[in-house]
Amino acid sequence: MADEETLPLVVEISRPTREAWGPTNETSDDNEDIYTDNEGEPDNSTEEQVTQTTNYKPRNGQRKVDMTPPEDNLKRSEKLAKQYSLKNKADKAIRELIKCMAYTRIIYGPSHWKYAQSIANLAEGYLDLKNYWAQAEHHADTARSILLHGSHLASSMEEKASLYSVLIQIYGIIGRASTALKKYPEAEQALQKADKILQERAKLSCVTDRECNLLDISLYQCMARLYAKEKKHALACEKYDKILELSTKEFGPDSKQVMQTYTEYGQVLRHPKCFQLHLLMHFLYLPFSHKEGHPDLIDTALNLSQAHAGTGLEESESSALSYMEDCLRSCTTIHGPSHAKTLEVQEQFAKMLLRMDKTSEAMQILQSSLPSKCEVFGDYSEQVADTYKLIGSIYLTQGNIEKALLTYKKCHTIESLLLGKNHRKTKDTQHTMEILLS
Repeated sequence: MADEETLPLVVEISRPTREAWGPTNETSDDNEDIYTDNEGEPDNSTEEQVTQTTNYKPRNGQRKVDMTPPEDNLKRSEKLAKQYSLKNKADKAIRELIKCMAYTRIIYGPSHWKYAQSIANLAEGYLDLKNYWAQAEHHADTARSILLHGSHLASSMEEKASLYSVLIQIYGIIGRASTALKKYPEAEQALQKADKILQERAKLSCVTDRECNLLDISLYQCMARLYAKEKKHALACEKYDKILELSTKEFGPDSKQVMQTYTEYGQVLRHPKCFQLHLLMHFLYLPFSHKEGHPDLIDTALNLSQAHAGTGLEESESSALSYMEDCLRSCTTIHGPSHAKTLEVQEQFAKMLLRMDKTSEAMQILQSSLPSKCEVFGDYSEQVADTYKLIGSIYLTQGNIEKALLTYKKCHTIESLLLGKNHRKTKDTQHTMEILLS
């Protein structure tokens, strides 16, 4: 027995079955986004719903794979993108539009017109939701290249109309982005191309008059804004008149769309005709404002006030103040005294009073708005810094150098922390302080 070798004791530990592992609580960011990013909203569409797969702990570096068809994921992302856009959740909407672009490429390929459409939708998202004009222009150019250099044969009249719609959308985006980037010749060229394609599309038998009118309204708005920026007032007026005609036909004379057109018409063009339009718009909205406190009346009264003040006539001064008071009263009633819109109107009111040499009234409004601005925007915000700067300028005109310097110092502290010492606004404030100290 002594010669026998002592063997080590071996204990076998059984490996748990797959079911014993159980689901884990950890999920990847992508899964969390796909399955739980519904903002608590019920989705009644069973066809578009994506079923959540159970995630298990990785075994040999592998996980269960979501086998949902890309067509279903595309429908879901399109739906979410619309929901987020309506709620003004820009980042989430953009993320879903990027997913739509990826799914569309998987389904149709990189040279299909629907892939170009998905890129155009992303460009429109960057333009409308984020004001990223350069990105919008870049993506629209990419979509245009796919459409113009690919071979796209329409299988039906309806598909041909859809192809035309995508081209109109692309050129419209390029026109709007170029206008924002002050590339006016490129913008005008793009919008004129969109107009020509729109006319060709209107000849198709499957296209309804309403479709044509809605596309016309959208395109004419882009052209009117471009002409207004180029100071081509006659052309801008012509387009706005067409917008009003079509909007009245499609939505009614007292619709929100018509009122918004009146507002923009008078905002971008300062001349007697627009002034009359402002007045007409105001009286059209008065019945609604008394019943419901319509929010659009705020902008209407604000524009009317600015239009009266812009005439430079003494008799218009009282009307300007009256409309501004109406605007502030409506804004306070609808939004409350501590709302960002109310504070914006208060600042406009104070600036108007300063232009009319009513410094004491302006000072009272500015000082009373400071606590609310600190609460809404934060103590170290650009809005608070601008208010301190306005108050300092009033003290300066009154000859109160000590208080002016103290207020400018507060402004400079906020601007230095918020914008940096090398920012233009910070340097301007610093220069003013140096003059006061010299």
